[in-house]
Amino acid sequence: MAIQLPPPPDLPAAPAQAFLYASVRDLLADRILRGEIGPGTVLKEAVIALHLGVSRAPVRRALALLAEAGLIRAALGQGYITGTAGPVRISSRELHDILTDHPGGRAEEIDRSPSWERIFAQVREEITACMPFGSWRIQEAALGDHYHVSRTVAREVLWRLTDRRLIEKDHKSHWIVGQLTARDLRETLEMRRLLEPEALARLAPAMDPAALEELAQRVDQLITRFPDCSAERVNEVETALFRHLSDGLRNKRMLTSIRRNQISLIVSQLFRQHFPMVDDLSSLQDYAQILHHLRMGTGEVARILLQNHLSRVEKLLLARLRVLSALPVPRQVGYLTPVDGGGQNG
Repeated sequence: MAIQLPPPPDLPAAPAQAFLYASVRDLLADRILRGEIGPGTVLKEAVIALHLGVSRAPVRRALALLAEAGLIRAALGQGYITGTAGPVRISSRELHDILTDHPGGRAEEIDRSPSWERIFAQVREEITACMPFGSWRIQEAALGDHYHVSRTVAREVLWRLTDRRLIEKDHKSHWIVGQLTARDLRETLEMRRLLEPEALARLAPAMDPAALEELAQRVDQLITRFPDCSAERVNEVETALFRHLSDGLRNKRMLTSIRRNQISLIVSQLFRQHFPMVDDLSSLQDYAQILHHLRMGTGEVARILLQNHLSRVEKLLLARLRVLSALPVPRQVGYLTPVDGGGQNG
């Protein structure tokens, strides 16, 4: 029985699988409440990390949260002690069995996917939300502290964001989030018009009919409910559609360039966070027509429709970017600092 402890005040509430420290916290709390880790047991982060096969940083955070909840207290030397009893030391083997061999909930419940994967989407969202408002420097150490991960994990996230052209390193080796400008937007759309219709033409004959049908149904549902469909659902379908239209491309360099230039999708996704959906219906109708012709086997018509869509939306996206840049700067996270006046709307 895992207990529900309050999230730390500086982090949003998150499901256990989203953050490794939360999985470790709940596992330890479960064993303490069951009495399997008895009163007075001395718990040290290095030993727990070794037995669970994780790094020390999430264990350190988990122990701190358990101390805040009153289940453990800091020991006079190192580590923590459960409850209020005097210190009792158990063997490493006994602790290993408690943590890993419990019949009601084995340690496999801990999410051991790479640490960077657990925070990547959130970091990407926080970074892209600031792009219309200036340039920003990412403090690598502060990013690690913010998410309670090692600096190595933080650096891995940053390199993967660099691969996606969302950030770059300047001449001083600082991680920089560059401002998304009108020129950037025009250039990415030009690249999309050159590459994505060509990719679609190559892939159309072999596209999975079932996947196309599923996407078409999702788009049709949005059109039927528009404008009462959620912005999140539109974002999800739009992202899935454009990913599907180039998935399976054998030219990996071409595919990488397509993925990088789809940064233009960020503009509409940010815009939908602030304003009602009014101008999105025509795009949804474009998507429906593209999918219809792909399902009918008329891939050349689908290619032309995609090219026309990418040409038509340029004016809309540029207008949306201008509106976004005039909005107040969103609440920035602690690991982002403005560069040369970045974050100012003047």
